[in-house]
Amino acid sequence: MTPESLIDRCDESAARLRGWLLGGRVQCARGPHAGGIFGAFDNDGAARYVYPEITGYYLHWLAESAHGGDADPRLGAAAAAAADWAARVLDDGAVPATRAYVDGSDADDWRNRAVFFFDLAMLLRGLCAAHEAGLIASPHRAVARLVEELARFVDADATGAHTIRAARTESGVELPPRWSTLGGPFEVKASSRVELAARHVALPAALAAACRDLAQSHRSSIATLPLQMLHPTLYFAEGMLVAEPDCGVAIATLARRCLALADAAGNLPEAEDSRVPRSDILAQTLRVLLLTGDADGADVERVAAALCARVGADGRLPFRVDVDAPQPNVWCAMFAEQALRWYARNGRAASLPAAEWLV
Repeated sequence: MTPESLIDRCDESAARLRGWLLGGRVQCARGPHAGGIFGAFDNDGAARYVYPEITGYYLHWLAESAHGGDADPRLGAAAAAAADWAARVLDDGAVPATRAYVDGSDADDWRNRAVFFFDLAMLLRGLCAAHEAGLIASPHRAVARLVEELARFVDADATGAHTIRAARTESGVELPPRWSTLGGPFEVKASSRVELAARHVALPAALAAACRDLAQSHRSSIATLPLQMLHPTLYFAEGMLVAEPDCGVAIATLARRCLALADAAGNLPEAEDSRVPRSDILAQTLRVLLLTGDADGADVERVAAALCARVGADGRLPFRVDVDAPQPNVWCAMFAEQALRWYARNGRAASLPAAEWLV
């Protein structure tokens, strides 16, 4: 049984995170990117870019709160502003930059030389979730535009099988070989969210087939998937919870393998061969274990306590704590708010939301 003191700490930490996320700091307030959501903050506390992927996460996070019965009026106002931003950047056939810099600096960011399937899928899911939760009017035009763009990532081979490219670039542009550019099982998180959009708009047959086939191709290897970088590995687990919900035991096994890398204080590393302690990985592991029904034990308690300890009095959560100037991170905060709030609910034997509400 989870100690009541830890349950209370999780509730308190989640409340501080929520206060920071709804306090206006994470959403661009003015200029051409007003309504978009910042990804992270620099050492001096400044946010330099708006992130389509994280704007999608934010819309989804707002929607999950509203779906759970939260009537805070800030949810609707923030969702409307984010949806307006999405509509503007998708207007007239445009595609949002992966990192839209608000101060004009570092415009040569290599990420902006490509368009990523994952980014657009997360924005798509956020818009759909916000509408499903009653926070915004139907974003049909933006949803249709995103589906149109996502369909352009699908390739068919000689046998007619469909695959999804991680990134799309102009001819002659070469991207560095990163997990985000090479693709892999982590795209299941994105593809599973695209499938959910079929509630709102008809998906092109090739896109629907590619999304379905990607998850099914990994069913037999879930529990034994190489861990490598834990962040994308846990994205895979999060996607499989939605795409293949009958594989819960295997997904829990994969999450437990991640958990086994925790140190005595409950911190989890960036990768098997790294000791970089990232906050998002703590939250991701905790969420997956909760949604598979395997969140009991002292080792899980240590992870929850470690995540609580990272949340500042003002609700900010750093990406890493092993640096001189920890940088507040928006997606870490959203993942952690869900993880800690759900952990407290689970400790009190309250029901958790369906996996599709996982940001």
